[in-house]
Amino acid sequence: MCCTLLCTSRLLSCVESVVRANFVSKNLQNNTVAREELPPGWKRVESRTKPGTYYYAHPSTNRTQVNPPQGTKQVSAGASNGTQQAEMAADGSVPKKDNQEDKEERKRKHQQVEEEAEAEQEMVEEELRRIKAAKKAKELELKRKKEEELRLERLRKEEEARLEKERLQREAEERKRQQELEALAEERRKREAEARKKDQEAQRRKAMVFEQHSILQRKLAEDARKRQAEEEEKRKKAAEQKKEEKQEEKQEENQEEKQQEKQQDEQTRREKVAKREVKVWTQQIPDPVDPVLEPCFDVYKNGKLLRTHRLAGEKTSWIIGRGPAGVDIAIANSRISRKHAEISCQTPLMFLTDLGSTYGSAMNAENLEKNQPVELVDGARFRFGGLPELFVYREPPAAEEEAEEPSSPPVVAEVSGMATAEDGPDLPQAAAAASAAARAAAEAEDEARVRRIQQKRQERKAAQEAEKAVAAAKKEEEKKKKQERVQKKRAAKEAKAAKRSARAAAAKSAAATAGSMLNQGDATPPDAALPDAAMASPQDQSPPASPKNEDGCISLYIPMRPWTCCL
Repeated sequence: MCCTLLCTSRLLSCVESVVRANFVSKNLQNNTVAREELPPGWKRVESRTKPGTYYYAHPSTNRTQVNPPQGTKQVSAGASNGTQQAEMAADGSVPKKDNQEDKEERKRKHQQVEEEAEAEQEMVEEELRRIKAAKKAKELELKRKKEEELRLERLRKEEEARLEKERLQREAEERKRQQELEALAEERRKREAEARKKDQEAQRRKAMVFEQHSILQRKLAEDARKRQAEEEEKRKKAAEQKKEEKQEEKQEENQEEKQQEKQQDEQTRREKVAKREVKVWTQQIPDPVDPVLEPCFDVYKNGKLLRTHRLAGEKTSWIIGRGPAGVDIAIANSRISRKHAEISCQTPLMFLTDLGSTYGSAMNAENLEKNQPVELVDGARFRFGGLPELFVYREPPAAEEEAEEPSSPPVVAEVSGMATAEDGPDLPQAAAAASAAARAAAEAEDEARVRRIQQKRQERKAAQEAEKAVAAAKKEEEKKKKQERVQKKRAAKEAKAAKRSARAAAAKSAAATAGSMLNQGDATPPDAALPDAAMASPQDQSPPASPKNEDGCISLYIPMRPWTCCL
């Protein structure tokens, strides 16, 4: 059926294509009958890329377009022939016909062509409608058949599903019956196994009851031997513990003696270092031979002047370091940092700052805080990195220079140069007053500077005393903590000794109790009759289970006396 429908659709498509071809051929014939009369300068040219299509060109203006240019006229072939005949008659070659008849003839032909075209168009449309109706009827028929097939397929699937469901239900019922039968068989097997197990257990218990008496006697003897061996082992362990305690005490005493010796050695070393430090700080420094004209550092070792570093010029800061590059005062020693300290000038005072060096700096036997500036005072002694070289700061005596020189020398010179015999008594008085005022101002400035220096020294001393007090408090606290640790150790030792003595007393009491129990043990002979409780049947007296303990032993139940058998 599908092949028939496919052939029918192909036939309809072929008929439709034939009808359309006929219609196109008629139109082409009609087009051949009529032609286009283009405006002057325009030409109709066939496309090279798409043969059969045309476009319009105007060569003089280089214009091209697809649509006919404005002013194009449609002229029929007859009209063109009449036009040609009229042109020939005008030329005198052919006689001219009546124009009215030609017009009527052309009109009649044109009307006939239009009627034929309309009839052909109606035929084509009718054929197309018929083809579409047939095609639609075929499509409806196909749709109906497909729906019927789908309905039949659905019914078939529903029937198959119903049958499959019934089959699965039967299989489930069969499995359920089989499972019930298997459960009944399993339950029957379990009951039989439990009955066999109970019989075996009863027989085992009967055998155990008859064997317990002899086993108990052997167990008591073994327990006695074990207790004796344990007591002997405990005595040995106690002796070894005493030896270990003595050895530990000796070791602790030796450690304490070693610590004391180390402390004494450390104290001796510190005393030697302190003596060496005191010797370095208190070495005799001779007075400078030449007068000090500018601030400088004199470097001494063992009372001998090694070199002098002058702090003058346009610079306002000088770097002390290992150098040699990037520093102003180079000290070639590994205990000196690359940039150890800095000297800065803040007129009229000079300051020294430790730049976070590794081994630090000290002034007058006191360590300097890092990154904290300290004022330089004439005669102050410095050490860098703990080296034996002593740096002594020197500065020119500013107060004496001011006292020696007048405060305003140009004014005095000018006045003395202008002095005459007539006003001589008045000029010396003015010069004396000016010099006295300058001297008083210099003294006041010196006094203020001295007060500032004294105040800073007092503040520094107070800070040092506070630091010493804090250090002393820390030492006292550490001493107390050390004493507490020692007391805790002693208390721990005493607690250990008390525990050992308690364990020894407990072991003695346990040994005495075991001996008394051994003396009072069961002395029933092996061939004696067992008590009624021991001869009871397993059904009357069921002993508990015999699980294994951590040592791999099995705990057995004996009437009136539990015991353990290690296999």
